[in-house]
Amino acid sequence: MASTLFLTLVCVSWLFSTIWVNAVPFSPAQLSHTKRQVVNENEVYRAHLYLADKVFLDLEDLLDSPDLDSCQMCRQGMRIAQTFSRQAPEFVPGMLRELCAKYAFKRLDACAGLMERLGPQLVGIFSEMNVDGSDGYYTCAYSFPGSCPVPLHQPKPIQFPKPKPTDAVQPPPSGETIQVLHFSDWHLDPLYKPGTEAKCSHNICCRDYGIWNDPGLIKKPASKWGEGKCDTPIALGLSALEAIQKFVPNATFGLFTGDIASHDSWMITEKYIADLETTSYELFKKYLLDLKLYVAMGNHDSYPSDQAPGKMRPNSYITHKWLYDHVAGIWEKNNWITSVEAEHARSNNAMFMTRPMPGLKLITLNTDLYYVRNFFTMLDTDQDDPNGLFHDLILELQDSEDRNERVWIMGHMAPVTRTLPKASILFQRIVARYSPHVIAGIFTGHYHQDKFIVVHDPDAKEQTKESAINVVYQGPSVTPRDRSNPAIRWYDIDAKTFSVVNTHTAIADVIDQATYWEANDMEPEWFLEYSGRETYDDPDTPLGVNEPLSPGFWHHAVNRMRKHRHLFKTYLKYESKSSEEAKHCRKGSACEMEVLCQMEASTVIQHEICTLRASNLHGTKKKQTKYKKGFFGLTRAGKTIQVQDYSVQRGIIGDDNTELEDLEAVAPLLQKQRLGDFRDDL
Repeated sequence: MASTLFLTLVCVSWLFSTIWVNAVPFSPAQLSHTKRQVVNENEVYRAHLYLADKVFLDLEDLLDSPDLDSCQMCRQGMRIAQTFSRQAPEFVPGMLRELCAKYAFKRLDACAGLMERLGPQLVGIFSEMNVDGSDGYYTCAYSFPGSCPVPLHQPKPIQFPKPKPTDAVQPPPSGETIQVLHFSDWHLDPLYKPGTEAKCSHNICCRDYGIWNDPGLIKKPASKWGEGKCDTPIALGLSALEAIQKFVPNATFGLFTGDIASHDSWMITEKYIADLETTSYELFKKYLLDLKLYVAMGNHDSYPSDQAPGKMRPNSYITHKWLYDHVAGIWEKNNWITSVEAEHARSNNAMFMTRPMPGLKLITLNTDLYYVRNFFTMLDTDQDDPNGLFHDLILELQDSEDRNERVWIMGHMAPVTRTLPKASILFQRIVARYSPHVIAGIFTGHYHQDKFIVVHDPDAKEQTKESAINVVYQGPSVTPRDRSNPAIRWYDIDAKTFSVVNTHTAIADVIDQATYWEANDMEPEWFLEYSGRETYDDPDTPLGVNEPLSPGFWHHAVNRMRKHRHLFKTYLKYESKSSEEAKHCRKGSACEMEVLCQMEASTVIQHEICTLRASNLHGTKKKQTKYKKGFFGLTRAGKTIQVQDYSVQRGIIGDDNTELEDLEAVAPLLQKQRLGDFRDDL
């Protein structure tokens, strides 16, 4: 009765407001027409409301089905979602919010905020998706981990414009060096408030959430200089920029590999993103002065977070173009890129090419275009390169090969984990084709840790010094949110070949010292943590004076870590930026095996194999996240999933590829490890 009365009042109010606003005479016929219009709209609303109730009940029944396994449940759920999106799109965000809260994927406030922001885009994605094909399968495998086994599709062979030259070798060192700055994952939090809870139940802490604050007394007050579960306070951000002035005053140019915004994806707005990027880039310009800074977009630089439609979806792309116009305008205004480069960025997901120095081309990639948290990547999954990203990359690399110039590739995340498998394989093949003579370095961020990945020739039968063809340098983060210290990095670069000659990382021990600094009215103490050359060079076969840190050098370093326990422990320490959260891997443990393996895993499949081999051989299990009511294979009804039943859908069709065979052998374990993996990504 109450809902009927409410609807009636709404309709009457709408009618009178229409009459009052228009304020023109109308005939009885017009009134009759208006009444019919209100009745029709009311009937449509009632029909959609009834459909929403039915859909919710259907989904509940589906999840309790004893006849379906988790993958079948999810696929059927995707069909229901598509029908609902097409018939009653305005109710989809509310439905998703209720499901999110009911199954405790996130906090109630996070569910409400995320679905308000993502809902309209998900409606369009669900409507266009081929739910009975690979689109629906990919969505289940990645958006609902544990439902369907992860896909392992291989891309088609690449037809390169020209064959690789037979004399493709890295040019000899020149003996001259320059310095290049690299920092990443700024994650500035303008709402950071010292004294608030630093150990809260939210995705990020050190904020006053009002009625959503955790109950009870504050367990750990937030320091003004940052905390391990919080994003970057402005005081720490400025301290990092001052550290750059101290350690790299003579940098020739700089790289920033993305992620300006904080991790509160359920609270952000377009204005919040735009203002935060404006403020941050202005600070970079103020502190770095005339230094040219080249920027790659991160997954937290978009609105909503992680989302980046490609140009193959023009209607969706238009809704995001304001962002690319905005950032490209700032980069051009700061004199970091030219007007031509800025125009290219506006029209290509903030991707651009530039030449920082004669003989060097820098290619930026928007890596959201292959990130599995970007729901637009769940469309056209039957295609290898639906956005044309790798097509454009090949053309640029071929152009540089023809010009005999060197190339750096920069992006926010390396295509190793949480990216589409086909994308990571394509990237490896492209890097192999144009290394070592063209591609001099690959620079990324995203993972917040200080890491490197050796890229090997995909056609090599085993990983050797000769098969190592390039290196991905993953820059450490400024934010301490992952309970590791803030850091900046810079490189000594050969001034002619642009190969990396040395790496340097400086940190501030925020995790241990922030409270002490504040209590004693001190500034953060930044210090040089280590240099890559001094730490990993083999004293038995040292590098020549001007010899660069080649892929073979890093491969040899990994092999030495396998033999020398102290060197491996040193790597773990520096990976976490000397924080208390450094991994403690026992000798011969699954942890040790996995870490060493992943240093040379340059595709999603190789990365999964590392994880699964370690767990399978040592009989270990990863800790699973617990929910109020389990999801899919955790505690729901339904048959136990048989991974082998999904070989065709996953892309395993009798291929003799040894990697796929290896992964298939431990696929049941993979399915277990995927269950409940709903934590927020970096």
